[in-house]
Amino acid sequence: MHNSLPASRTLNLLLIILLFLLPLTLSAADAVIQAEGQLRGVVLDKTTREPIPSANIVLEGEGRGTAADLEGRFEIQHLVPGTYHLRASALGYGVQEISELLVLPGRERKVEFLLQPTAVVGEEVTVTASKVKSVSANLPTSARSLRYEEVRRSPGATEDVQRMIQSLPGVAGESDQNNEIVVRGGSPFENLIVLDGIEVENLNHFGYPAGTGGPISALNAEFLQEVTFASGGFSARYGDKLSSVLDLNLREGSREGIGGSADFNMAGVGGSLEGPWPGKRGSYLISYHKSYLDLVNDAVGLTAIPQYWNAQGKFTYDISNRHLLSLNTLYADDSINIEDESGYSRGAQKVDNANSKFLLGGRLRSLWGPGYTDLVVARTRNNFMVDVFRVDSTDAGERVVWPWVYQEYNETTWQTSLSWTGKARRADEWSIGAGIKPIRFERQQRVGPDTTIFNDGYLTYQGPPDGIPDTLVHIPQEIHRSTTAMKTSGFVQYVWRPSNLMTMVGGVRYDGFEISGQHTFAPRFSIQYLIHSDWRAGLALGRYYQAQPTIIYSDDPNGANESLAHSHADQFVASLAWFPVPSTHFTAEAYFKQYSDLLVSEEAVVRETTGDYTFNSERYFTQREKKAWGFELFAHRRLTGAWYGTLSYSYGHAKAEDPAYGEFDAAYDFRQVLTGVIGYRMNLSRRKGYKDLLEKPVIGGILKVLPINGDDLIFSSRYRYISGRPYTNQVWFGEGEVSPRPIYEGHWEHVGVNNRRYPAYLRWDLRVDNKHYFGGSALTFYMEAQNVLDRGNVAEYAYADDGEIDTVYQFRFFFVGGVKYEF
Repeated sequence: MHNSLPASRTLNLLLIILLFLLPLTLSAADAVIQAEGQLRGVVLDKTTREPIPSANIVLEGEGRGTAADLEGRFEIQHLVPGTYHLRASALGYGVQEISELLVLPGRERKVEFLLQPTAVVGEEVTVTASKVKSVSANLPTSARSLRYEEVRRSPGATEDVQRMIQSLPGVAGESDQNNEIVVRGGSPFENLIVLDGIEVENLNHFGYPAGTGGPISALNAEFLQEVTFASGGFSARYGDKLSSVLDLNLREGSREGIGGSADFNMAGVGGSLEGPWPGKRGSYLISYHKSYLDLVNDAVGLTAIPQYWNAQGKFTYDISNRHLLSLNTLYADDSINIEDESGYSRGAQKVDNANSKFLLGGRLRSLWGPGYTDLVVARTRNNFMVDVFRVDSTDAGERVVWPWVYQEYNETTWQTSLSWTGKARRADEWSIGAGIKPIRFERQQRVGPDTTIFNDGYLTYQGPPDGIPDTLVHIPQEIHRSTTAMKTSGFVQYVWRPSNLMTMVGGVRYDGFEISGQHTFAPRFSIQYLIHSDWRAGLALGRYYQAQPTIIYSDDPNGANESLAHSHADQFVASLAWFPVPSTHFTAEAYFKQYSDLLVSEEAVVRETTGDYTFNSERYFTQREKKAWGFELFAHRRLTGAWYGTLSYSYGHAKAEDPAYGEFDAAYDFRQVLTGVIGYRMNLSRRKGYKDLLEKPVIGGILKVLPINGDDLIFSSRYRYISGRPYTNQVWFGEGEVSPRPIYEGHWEHVGVNNRRYPAYLRWDLRVDNKHYFGGSALTFYMEAQNVLDRGNVAEYAYADDGEIDTVYQFRFFFVGGVKYEF
């Protein structure tokens, strides 16, 4: 793949030139009168989802507002395109603010307020002046909420919600090459993703089994209405995960008229379309995106061409005014074929990789007066395939390709859940739910014969018994396993609000898995207390269980892994938050997690404790423990004026212990993470001094070309520092040298575990977003310089078959850009 980087940079350069020339085409469009937009929404009781009549809606900073009608609905018309901030209040309810509502020309923006009843009737209390809903009963601590615009313009994230989440406290990433999130020393597969009530394992192209990440997101960020991420302390409503919850709430399509978008960027080309059903009783929102590198390969000359496409849709329909049906679907397909003489470890090989994922699910929300029910029915499927070939040559120089390793893994789930949330006494609420999830997983693996592998621990002497042991024989293997098993779950939860100053949440979670025979019960409790009008303290503690990754259960051919206990973690989180003004807040949190029943392989235990490095096994034990603790500081100013930004600092420590290696630093013991994001919004075209410069012949011509002349211009930057994470030291033993494993040929041996650290990670990104509003349309383009300092951040070390160590770097200096047209 040695040509990939220069070719991709060439393609980026062409895109950047296009983005610079684009402003020249807008001069005529700028003269078109902008169409006005509007905000349309509803104000609901958060507990019952019943409408709140006569609620007050204020457009912050604009000196205008409105009142909701008897059905809780409102609209604010004749709005100049731009970003707005709303505040809703009602007698007997708390106050809620929603920031960064983007209104486009000729379009409506839908808003949904969920007001929390106050414990004292008739008393209006601002529970929080921020849209960060940290007092949510389901996500009481360590939770932050985001909206689409925050994800879209985040520097370094390229409109990927998981990459944007990495800027939050307590969160790190594995590497630039994927968007995996690592939370408070946990493993990436410990994170739960929920999409409109549907649990999903992975929403990314080129994902992998037991992972939640990938290099490119298959989720269209334009569908996002609100994103809530909790890095710990989540309630009994969420289960079967140990570390975090990423709750994705998708928006509906427009019920007022047909609209859409078309976009082009480095990730691909595509568009979306939305509109109402007849009678405006529902709406649709659909999108399609495809990569285009395969279409321009002759021009850019890539040796490995990633091909991928995805389609997504959300359809809603009001069966009645008390029963709303929503349907979500997503399909993603990706493949890459690698033919490279250098291979992965300087060994010639050919690799074919193909993945696909499918999601189809519906949610029926029904209002029943004192509460509401959510019935969710869904099917998901993930398919992963990799086919590796050896590439050799004959004595005559002819190229020979023969199969080496083939792996395919399929996992299909059907999930059905039903939950109730309703009022109890006064402002209290209670909820209960249950679910079933049949899972079918299939695994195929074929390993061809090989006489050139020297790392399996077996010696086969070729020739007489006293011959030189210079050849190992790898016996062909073939595995085909399939299993269907049922997961069951349930929870009950009560929210007690004895006063407007205090909220306590208690609940119990049940999870069971048929294949392992495990049935677990996890109690959880949290308390939030408003110690001052601007200060809030919180505490959360509880137990969290998670079944092992399904691929693990099929590893051992004798079924020894099928009875593995579920891993669990006991969590303790304490928080303190300060809200000096509605747009700004500061938080400090401390956490402690005690893990038990984590996996360690029997092979590692036997080899490390007995010294028998010929022992091989695919069996696992749940005999590893881990402790993770630390503290986090976070400051957040929302885009309510010119300046906005976030600053987060996390210090953490994760220590593991098992029978194989004793005590050691855990794999994701990052220690220190510092992330700062700052942005500034302006409109130069409204400034007299800038207008005068545009009239000058030379400098005016230059300024007109630059991407800074839009109606909404934002400069932003992100700086990120991560102390080096651990890795295991490797030692090279040359041919004939005595080594722990009885192998004559030169080879690598690990010494200890996680006893070295990679160099610290440093990255600085710059971004500019430029929006033009004209007529009933909007044109947005962005340019971003990633890793401006071109720092060589180490992803890993590759240990080659000749004893050399190759350094694999993360993304170096890189340009990305994109254009989006909305109508």
